Amino acid sequence: MQRKRLFLPVILLPLLAACFNEVKAPPPEGYFKPTATVQDIMLSMVDPVADALWNSVSSTVTQAGSEDKQPHTEQQWQAVRGNAITLIEAANLLLIKGRQVAHDGAKSENPGIEESPQAVQRLLDADWASYVKFAYGLHDAGVQALAAIDAKKPADLIVVGGHIDDACEQCHQHFWYPNQNKPK
Repeated sequence: MQRKRLFLPVILLPLLAACFNEVKAPPPEGYFKPTATVQDIMLSMVDPVADALWNSVSSTVTQAGSEDKQPHTEQQWQAVRGNAITLIEAANLLLIKGRQVAHDGAKSENPGIEESPQAVQRLLDADWASYVKFAYGLHDAGVQALAAIDAKKPADLIVVGGHIDDACEQCHQHFWYPNQNKPK
């Protein structure tokens, strides 16, 4: 009788363990649940950290002389580094399928200069490949900034600041104000 009672747990234990260790299939592509819009990400992440990167290194010349600004301490470099990482990852967030350009009912802040959010959405939907290319450009410029920061090279960070600006402007010219520079 003792033998049968011991035999049952020995058989059931591996079966129960197998049930709890079931291999789950990876989530399907596009399993993200975007909440913020492209505009939200731009205003809350991209704009502030790009400004912080641009402002982290500068030279100002006045009548009193010149003033150079750059990170000096490890803590200052780490703060600038955090901005670069945020910029890099914000570029990835922009690529989540299903993310809308703006909230329903949003209006252009500069009508006549830039497209309406609805028009931008149509342009983006029609030319997703270009949008991806521009987001990758922003990502790659952020990676260049990160390399300059890790090497503690302020001069390189100034150059990369131009690359960040170029990445932003290429996308804006293509989607937000595509007709601005075209002859009438």
